[in-house]
Amino acid sequence: MVKIPDLIILKNNRSFFYAVAALAGTMVGVGVFGIPFSFAKSGFWVGTGFLVAIGLITVLLDLMYGEVILRTQRPHQITGYTEMYLGGAFKKVIFFALALVFYSALLIYTILAGEFLNNIFSSVVYISPTVYSLVFFFLMSFLVLAGIKRFSWLELVLAALFSLVIVAILVVGWPSINFTNFSGIQPEFWFLPYGILLFAFAGFSAVPIQRELLGDKEHLLRKAIIFAVAFVGLLYFIFAFTVVGISGDVTTPEAISGLYEFLGGKIVFLGSLFGILAVSTSFLMLGSAFMETFTLDYGISKKMAWLLTIVPPFILFLGGLRTFIDIMSLAGSVAIGLEGIILILVYVKAKSKGDRVPEYSLELPRFIYYFLMLVFLAGIGYALFIK
Repeated sequence: MVKIPDLIILKNNRSFFYAVAALAGTMVGVGVFGIPFSFAKSGFWVGTGFLVAIGLITVLLDLMYGEVILRTQRPHQITGYTEMYLGGAFKKVIFFALALVFYSALLIYTILAGEFLNNIFSSVVYISPTVYSLVFFFLMSFLVLAGIKRFSWLELVLAALFSLVIVAILVVGWPSINFTNFSGIQPEFWFLPYGILLFAFAGFSAVPIQRELLGDKEHLLRKAIIFAVAFVGLLYFIFAFTVVGISGDVTTPEAISGLYEFLGGKIVFLGSLFGILAVSTSFLMLGSAFMETFTLDYGISKKMAWLLTIVPPFILFLGGLRTFIDIMSLAGSVAIGLEGIILILVYVKAKSKGDRVPEYSLELPRFIYYFLMLVFLAGIGYALFIK
């Protein structure tokens, strides 16, 4: 629980809010647009239950990762910590999972950016969404090459802006909300929110960047993580509540277009504005984190790391791979499930093998570790063999 004196201290600590915005900006991306659809399919309150559960799991995982970082002198990304504490075999597994998540995310950000930009500017000038996607991709790629620290202030501004956009959507859409849309459960789709929400909350690649942004105030890392996840969870609930309340059974996979017949062009513009802000911040953070994986953990030069980060999703985009919900669900259930299992194992090892005294230390019952790993294993099995 955060006390009032803590809030007074944090109010005057700009680096804290940069750190919160870094993690929040990484999490709030393409995943948010799949949440209303998954809630509408499974049942709103089933989806809300998953939202609370995945939010709590995300807090635990991010806090574990934060403690691993604080227990280790030399900075790494997750692949480096995995090799240090578990060995090379596990490093290959975590790199596979990371690559699946990062490349999938960068690809989907690029695809949706074209649609959002087209919605925003189509009344002024028509340009193909594909061209918009390419312009977005090249601009974001060069910002990643320039270095995330130069744009950390932008994360704070955009985090505030897309929060205002979600509130605006709620205000504009409130008269059209039909509360009967929140009733009912479809058992055949009960599991759909799981992978979507894991993907939507995925952002622990930004935790090392949070530590960098905090500088000598590393004792604030735990609060920065909790604030960011709570803030994002609230945004996700408001967005799902608004979209499902308005469009109900006709909620579309990307959430926005299904609102047009109820609210018209205004909501499409606001939703698209939110969308481009969300995918821009997440592209910057994920691209920078993946670059650091290559430079810090594999000793690759900055320019080569940049090419390895941006070329694969670019080739996939040109090749016509443009799916949405299925890729997000699979990446969330399988890749992030693998990451979660390995992160727990890394955390347990770091508790005894770390070479630095951390600013905070979690004291969790051992059964929590087993329970979380069982959840992730069950999710992987369901996504691959049952779904």
